Amino acid sequence: MKEYLLLLRGGIPASTKTDAQNKAELQAWGAYMGGLTKNGQLVGGLPLVAGGKTVSAKSITGEAVTSAKEGIVGGYLIIKAENIDKAAEIAKGCPHISNEGIIEVREIAPMPAM
Repeated sequence: MKEYLLLLRGGIPASTKTDAQNKAELQAWGAYMGGLTKNGQLVGGLPLVAGGKTVSAKSITGEAVTSAKEGIVGGYLIIKAENIDKAAEIAKGCPHISNEGIIEVREIAPMPAM
């Protein structure tokens, strides 16, 4: 099994939804994460705080990189799957999709020996 990073982009902010909508979404997340755990597919993942800094060789800015087209990265999951197609199928069931978000699926490369 390989590990894959699921970058959760965009989506409807919780602050714009009703309490009932947020509660239903949390329940969907609990079921999704519980299923990943039960199937031995969940490695980890967390939501991210809005904002951040961008660091380059020339500067440190007071903003995280954002793209209106793709949406900001609001969280991540690390999962296990046989291949990228299976990882994409796992991502397709994520509640973030029904929240009008998109998920970028990337294989995590093994660290070379040092």
